[in-house]
Amino acid sequence: MVIDLGTERYEPPAEVARAPREVTVRRWRIAAAAVAGILVLSTGGAGLPPAPPLRQVHAAPIGPADTYTLADGLLVTTSVIHEADPSTRRIVCHDLTDGRRLWSADFRVDQEGLGLRLSDGVLLVFERPAEGAPARTTALDPRTGERRWSVPYRSLLLPGGPIALVFDTIFRPESRIQPGQAGSTGEIYGGSDGHTYSEPPIGTIVRGLDLGTGRLRWELPRIDNARLVEAFDGRPTMLLTSSPDGHVDVRDVLSGRVAHRLDWAGGELVLAQRVGETVVALAQSGPALVVTAYSADLRQRRWSRSLSGPNQFVERCGPLLCHSANLHTIALDPTTGEARWEHPGPLRLLSFGPWLIEMAAAPALRRVLDARTGRTATELGGWRLTEDVVWSGAVPLGTDPPPLVLQPDLVRQQTWFGVLDPAGPSVRRLGILPYSVEGCMVAQRFMACRSGGAQLRVWRYEVAR
Repeated sequence: MVIDLGTERYEPPAEVARAPREVTVRRWRIAAAAVAGILVLSTGGAGLPPAPPLRQVHAAPIGPADTYTLADGLLVTTSVIHEADPSTRRIVCHDLTDGRRLWSADFRVDQEGLGLRLSDGVLLVFERPAEGAPARTTALDPRTGERRWSVPYRSLLLPGGPIALVFDTIFRPESRIQPGQAGSTGEIYGGSDGHTYSEPPIGTIVRGLDLGTGRLRWELPRIDNARLVEAFDGRPTMLLTSSPDGHVDVRDVLSGRVAHRLDWAGGELVLAQRVGETVVALAQSGPALVVTAYSADLRQRRWSRSLSGPNQFVERCGPLLCHSANLHTIALDPTTGEARWEHPGPLRLLSFGPWLIEMAAAPALRRVLDARTGRTATELGGWRLTEDVVWSGAVPLGTDPPPLVLQPDLVRQQTWFGVLDPAGPSVRRLGILPYSVEGCMVAQRFMACRSGGAQLRVWRYEVAR
């Protein structure tokens, strides 16, 4: 801080005996200039302390049923207008870079799709129609609120790029539950047409929509099932579709056309995931779970394994596959299928570069494991991830700024925050918030959380590496 002592000051009428006073004033001015020079040099010439890692840019009341989402420097909130009709909501969009309120609009929102989605410059709103009518998805311009298009579908998948996928389930007409019909004691299935059914679906119709216009690009005839294989290292997103004759085709998501037929090991398609240069598909074949690994282009089958017993599951865990069961978790090499290491009990693991993070209970963290050996590298007790990271299956390593982690102090009603440092691996503690926060999400350089349950706060963060 530089203190400007000024150049003008009140001086009483001079007398012959006051000469020492003038010398004293000059000395103070010289001393002040010296102090100012030292301060400037010690701060590198800036004269100001560095900005805090978190700087609050928005705060507003929020109700228990209200929702919010972040993307591209925007905050979009939905709030209940009348408590008697919680489905009618006001959507408000704020620009977080300058604090401006951009627009607001009222919608009847689908109870099963309250989380608005921002993708590729489009804000998707899931509208609630009249009883028994199919749900609607409406696309808005996120900066103006202008309607771009609306389609009578609710289940849109966004694989990235200019496409949205719709999975429309088909049921036997006889299984439709009529209005006023006595409740069934068995399982009830909800259809994309807004009706309920007493039997499971008999097939699916897949459509590809242009995300910019909502126009239909392509439509597939009835299939049994479909799963996406995400893009990786320059390879595009692919769509796997299984047909009633038992075959599985690999399709291009932009056109819907078949690229080639998969060398399928048999069974009902359950899941498909990329693990580095390998694509792993899961199939249910009777009581057994069949795991099959393919090359990155899905043209060569590398290995296949059948798993029997209750509660068997296989999922990606960093650079490996993790086979979880009741009593153990086995890490498999995705290229060969060979076991690398084993831990007792089923583990919930997230990828973190060359490491794995074990979760105690989402979003709480337990420890960091070395993915190669399974050995514990660091204990993480008390820290937790922001909730938007938990369900993605991977911590966004290498992002700028790096991902935030939180540690609540329930006694003092405050929250420590820090970043995960993969070089450690460890948590670098950055500071403390004077609130207890929950429901946090992070997008680009902003974090939004509920504080005290009734306040929504948004911070911009800058973290020095």
